[in-house]
Parts: sequence; structure tokens; C-alpha cells
Amino acid sequence: MIPNFVRKKFRGVQVPLGKWIVRHVFEFIILSPAILATFLWLKLRKYEVLQIGESPVISRFIAPLEPELRRRSLVPRLLHKTIVLNLCTDANSQIRRMYDRIINIYGDESRLRRRIIWWASRFGFNYRFLKEDKSDAIWSADMQLHEFTDKENRDGNKFLSDLEIVEGQEYICYAVRTESYYLRLAEQGVAVKPRSVRNPSEELYLEALSQISGTIMPVFRMGKDIENALDGKKFSSVIDYANSQRSDFLDVFLLSRCKFLLVGNTGLFWITAIFGKSTLHCDLYDIRHQVLTRDLMIFQKVWLINEKRLASVSEMLKMKSEYSDERHQARLGVELVKNTADEIYSACQEMNARIDGTWKSMPEDEELQQKYLDLVIKYSDQPTWRGGGRVGTQFLRDNQDLLR
Repeated sequence: MIPNFVRKKFRGVQVPLGKWIVRHVFEFIILSPAILATFLWLKLRKYEVLQIGESPVISRFIAPLEPELRRRSLVPRLLHKTIVLNLCTDANSQIRRMYDRIINIYGDESRLRRRIIWWASRFGFNYRFLKEDKSDAIWSADMQLHEFTDKENRDGNKFLSDLEIVEGQEYICYAVRTESYYLRLAEQGVAVKPRSVRNPSEELYLEALSQISGTIMPVFRMGKDIENALDGKKFSSVIDYANSQRSDFLDVFLLSRCKFLLVGNTGLFWITAIFGKSTLHCDLYDIRHQVLTRDLMIFQKVWLINEKRLASVSEMLKMKSEYSDERHQARLGVELVKNTADEIYSACQEMNARIDGTWKSMPEDEELQQKYLDLVIKYSDQPTWRGGGRVGTQFLRDNQDLLR
């Protein structure tokens, strides 16, 4: 019998536990000479080993790694004494390329060496598994680790100029959570759940954006593995980049230069975050997670079916994120209420004005913000997940009766 604590330790392993343990024992024996040599090398050179890669999505790469590297960049030569083990495939090749310029990373391209360092770092060595922390204060710091090469800048600016967008001209990027992206990951063998109930309606985002695009500023539709193309006649002011010239490089280039990013539950905002750009998060499905500094958010509300009313913020927090999971909604007797086009548009107006420096906040609006934050601190099971961002002002005004 295998003890429960061992089973818990290895929960989620995709092969039988006994087979998994035997395989690792044999692997260690075979690689032991290389592991010993690597251990001595790490020890003598005083390297530290950091591990990331819980899942092959962009958030699991950037979110834990960026804050740690920002801190290390402030200490002379500390980055040169750091090794990163990325246990998953790269979600974006351009992002990986930019991180490779400042740190030694071993990923799928060097599996054997990665595995040897992984074993060697387990024996009384400086080893840490990094985790996401939106409340890390260094996200608010005005610092940037990443730069494009001259060639990358030329290629990116040429792409924009071909669309008649001159260098320095403002534009918006947007992306919404789609089931096709998660289904494609599942086809590749990644253990993900689409949880399509969380997906917003892209039509509502397009309706909101149509009011601020066109002659004011261009809008880029972002995304990966999107099955449907936009109706060019109906949404002529939106550039359907996701279905035309999309690439990992252009994803990063466009997001690094946009005025702001509008997302409906996608992880693209981590790319804007490393470049100090703002993101507007709409249809947020887990209000325990507060957005980063510079960001705004509005969230999906919860309808209590039996009571025929909206759940308060405290009631939502007590349900954790289960109210947005198909597996629990029937038991909880709830359904999600998506953001409307008007709510998204109002939030876009606020984000635009804040970036332009023309937004004026009223004292009563600050009281509503604090009231919301106090509820998160009091009722959330993760009260430290606070990134310093804000809830949309008009959204709180319209839903202040839920702030209880």
C-alpha cells in the first residue's frame, strides 16, 4: 500500500503512481554520474535554480517568472547566477526568445539537460518553484527588462505601416476567451478544461469597440487558434489580425505598443504587463483575483436561480470560483450574467480617459472602490491576491447594491 501522503504528493501524475516512481528511480540511477557532476558545478559556481511551468499557457510562464527576474536584475550579476527550468512547452516563441536574452532557461529544446539540472538541484541546493503573485509590489514598478532588436522593430513597424498605421499612432488590441483555443491544447495532450460557460460573447465586445474605433483609433482582434473569421462588412473598423497575419512575434510587438488591451478572460494581459501597458479585464469570472496596477476590471455577476436575484459580492466570494464552473453550478443553483456591451463600453471610456490623464474620480467613487476591496479582504479565501488594480467606476455605481 502506498501511504496517503505520497499519493497526495504525486496527485495529478498522468501515469500509475507505482510506474511513475519506478521510472524515476531508474532514471536517477542511469543519470547519477551526470547528476553528480552537475551538482558540483552548480555548487562551485553558486547558481540558483528556479522552476516554472505548471501548464503550457502564457500566464504560467510570465506571471511567476517576471517579478523574480525584476528583483534579481537590481542586484549586480545575480541574473548570471540564475538558471530557470521551464517544464512545459513554450506558449509564445517570441516571449521565450526575449527572456533567453536575460536569463539561462532550459525547456523542451534541452530536455535531458533540464532533467539533469532538475535532479541535481534537489540535493540541498538553492532551488525554488515560482508561483504567480499578482499582489507582488514589483509589478507596480516602472521598470522594463525586455527590448526588441533593431530588426524586430523594423519588422514590426513595417507590418503597421502596411496597414497605414504610422509609428506612434494609437491603437487598441482585444481578445476574448474561446473554446477552440482550449480544445486545440487538449488535442495536443495538454490536460485542460475548456469550461466554456466562462466564455464571453465576442459580439458584445465588438459592439462596444465599434463606438470607439474607426476614425478614432484602429482595433486589432488578437487570439490564437480562432476558428471563425470576422464579418468584414459588419465590423469593417476591426482588423482581424488573429485570422490573417498572426504570429508569435507580432502578438508581442502589437501588445507592447497598444494604447491598452481589452480582454474577456484571456492570459494575453501578462504580455502587456511586462511592457507596462494597461489592460481592461471584462467578464472576469473569479473576483478573488484582483487585477494588476494600471488595470481595470468588471466582473460577471451571479444569478441565484431559486431566489431569483443577483448574488452579493460577499456571497460570490464565499463560493470561491465554483460559481463559474459547469461542474458546480447545478449544485449551487447559479448561472453567470455576462457583461453587457454598455458596461464594456463605459469601462473602455474610463480606461481611455485614465491613460490620457483626463479622468476625474469623485470621492464617492473612491468609497465604492474601498467598500469592494474590504469585502474581498474579509470574505475571500485568498485575501492576499490583490494586484492594486481597480473595478470600473460606472460598473460599481450601477451595482453598488451588490457591495454587501
